[in-house]
Amino acid sequence: MAEVRVYEGTLDEIAARHGKELAGRRLKVTVADDQPGGEEMPFYKTASAEEWSRAWHAWVDSHPANTPVLSDEAISRDSIYEGRG
Repeated sequence: MAEVRVYEGTLDEIAARHGKELAGRRLKVTVADDQPGGEEMPFYKTASAEEWSRAWHAWVDSHPANTPVLSDEAISRDSIYEGRG
């Protein structure tokens, strides 16, 4: 049976301390749900590109599809700043 070593810390900390030692080795990673101070990390700090995409599409789909679209005139620069200088 293979020898098992335990390295504790964030992935960045472990890579900085043991990167060369671990290069090319098979690793098994266990992720702890607890964060220092008992605070959960916010979505924007932990989400992958796929998670961002799913969240964006879920947000878009949560809005009514029959919302009227503004006309080009309604959103033109001239009509937005009408009456100014």
